[in-house]
Amino acid sequence: MHQDIVGLKSKLKELLQNKPQVLAAWEGGSAATGFLDDYSDLDLGIVTDKDMADELFGLIEEFFCADYGIIAKFRMPEPAWHGMSQCFYLLDKLPPLFYCDIAIVPQDNPHKFTEPDRHGNAVIWFDKAAVYKSDPTPREELDAIANRVYKMATDTAFLGTIELQKALARKNWMAASMNFTTFVYRHLVPLLNLKYRPAKADFGIRYAERDYPAREAEKLANLLKNRSVQDIEENFAIAQAWFKSVCQELQTEYQR
Repeated sequence: MHQDIVGLKSKLKELLQNKPQVLAAWEGGSAATGFLDDYSDLDLGIVTDKDMADELFGLIEEFFCADYGIIAKFRMPEPAWHGMSQCFYLLDKLPPLFYCDIAIVPQDNPHKFTEPDRHGNAVIWFDKAAVYKSDPTPREELDAIANRVYKMATDTAFLGTIELQKALARKNWMAASMNFTTFVYRHLVPLLNLKYRPAKADFGIRYAERDYPAREAEKLANLLKNRSVQDIEENFAIAQAWFKSVCQELQTEYQR
């Protein structure tokens, strides 16, 4: 890891640890899943004893501005889907592909992305109040996610198929390329997730190259290498047959 990033993490950890209202901080993302490399960002979760996101982001931004400089930032509009306060920072004086993804959550929020089957095992910076809980996702929650993913992927597949077939009939490469990619991402990939990594059924195509069997990951990657309408026609036949096959495998397991 780049030494400037190591230094950033060390200084940020000290800053947060000295704040009494900050109960815990940990790294998720690549650090939690064992895939940390030179291109990884900092996925930092921060737990506070009360709702103090504005105050804490202000403190963090003062530190960033003083020691690095902020090139760009984006704070998620709230309420965010995950119930946390989240902001992304691109900093100066650090490797150009590195950014900070910082999420702040009050202690009483039960959702902290600590389920190991979905988010790995976090790298704990500190935990003053034994906040971090490495409990697997409850079965009923996984089932609800899986059924929702299966239903959306299968119930709407006919629409994606028709739009793609129209574009192919018109020999419109741009529209065909867009609709084929949409078919793969919205219909095929969710079913492959259910088959090969059901705890991450709703993760889209992220990390498929490492979670799927190597042969299946390579097959999926090859489907996306299209340079002509003919390529798309050929790969759509493969994708559609694959979709139908996996759908048949899964249909007795998931609700319609």
